[in-house]
Amino acid sequence: MTPISVEELCRLLACDDVAGASNALVTGIAVDHREVQPQDAFVAFVGQRVNGHQFVEDAFSRGASVAIVTENVKAAGGSILRVQDALLAVQMMAEYERQQFSGPVVGITGSNGKTTTKEMVAAVLGAMGDCLFTPANRNNELGLPLTILQRQARHRSIVLEMGMRGFGQIRRLCEIAQPTIGVITNIGYSHIELLGSQEGIARAKGELLEALPEHGRGILNRDDPWLCRIASKSRAPITWYGFAKDADVRADGVTWAEDGMHFRVHWRNEERSFHIPTFGLHNVANALAAIAVGLTVGLSLADMVAPLARVEASSGRLRILKGTRLTVIDDCYNASPSSMQASLEVLQHIAPPGQRVAILGDMYELGDHAESGHKEVGEAVGRLGVDRLLAVGKMARWMAEAATAAGVPHVLHIPTVEGALSALPSFLPEEATVLVKASRGMQLERMVAVLSPEMHT
Repeated sequence: MTPISVEELCRLLACDDVAGASNALVTGIAVDHREVQPQDAFVAFVGQRVNGHQFVEDAFSRGASVAIVTENVKAAGGSILRVQDALLAVQMMAEYERQQFSGPVVGITGSNGKTTTKEMVAAVLGAMGDCLFTPANRNNELGLPLTILQRQARHRSIVLEMGMRGFGQIRRLCEIAQPTIGVITNIGYSHIELLGSQEGIARAKGELLEALPEHGRGILNRDDPWLCRIASKSRAPITWYGFAKDADVRADGVTWAEDGMHFRVHWRNEERSFHIPTFGLHNVANALAAIAVGLTVGLSLADMVAPLARVEASSGRLRILKGTRLTVIDDCYNASPSSMQASLEVLQHIAPPGQRVAILGDMYELGDHAESGHKEVGEAVGRLGVDRLLAVGKMARWMAEAATAAGVPHVLHIPTVEGALSALPSFLPEEATVLVKASRGMQLERMVAVLSPEMHT
């Protein structure tokens, strides 16, 4: 972050109380006392199990210049600034930091594919120089500002994943981040329990478009009908990407290979072949979004071929683990009806008939769509030629029922992960490719750990 004196920080945050104010510099931020670096601001949060105020003195011993607190604290070694709201203080610091940056800031949201698209966009923008991007899934009201506050002078671009669980949340993230480019990957069913309908999800995601400046750029998936409906929310011009013939950035000639996806990209009068080392048409779409961002900031198609060819799947996100007997598709980080079907298509393409096994678990936050959503996936299991389905979880029974009705030869429903682990040895064929996918709360990474102890990517 941009160095700021404790005195200036105090004015920025309009502190209620100051102890030991000085002109010492603050050059970073930490919300975990164990991660404090010299000249950091340590922000003491009160959590469900830990109260950060207990560690102010420890933070000072590690070199913190200042502690930002909401409770009365006495500790030697640095300045103590008392504020009303610790989260708001972090957000205000991030807003200030954002104002110091003049390069492109990309906000990315969508029901599926946010994290992969973020990584692809960051890889592409890396062609311009160092890119700061959201680590892991820190895409909320605390993670996003903390990401911005990691900015260094060397960074030439910022890429921020934006998650949400309700109306107004993306709007608030945009107030902090002030994105110049906004990407929406799709409108699915994630969080429909809280937002009521796909229309509600589209409205919430559309807050990113509303926040874009006139001189900015919206990047939208032409193949998503909901995005076509909400594009008018943007004052900024739109670049459309996808497989549709009228998309501005369009892919065709898609082929599946052992090393991933190969495809051609068309932009105006140009054409270029690309390769990504992961699988699925949805990942080709994510790559198109990244390419559209790169074109927006002045990169050529040729500039982006090599960066995208180096992007690899992260743990839990369509990562292929190959062993001597089993191949595991580790996609257990999260799930929705649409992402389940996309992953089942990958299983169909990379595994021969007779060796296609799906271990699928409950999908959360579907609300009134829970039964229909799970049955939709079960029907897809049958349609896409899966040979064996192990359905894990209480709601997964609907998946199992639909798969059985669709003619899947071997279907087993087990309500618990523990039970599924016990049944696993007798359920798997001698050789198989196994897709593992469910909502995060199901913790199906436990299945991956049992299936793939000796495997490598």
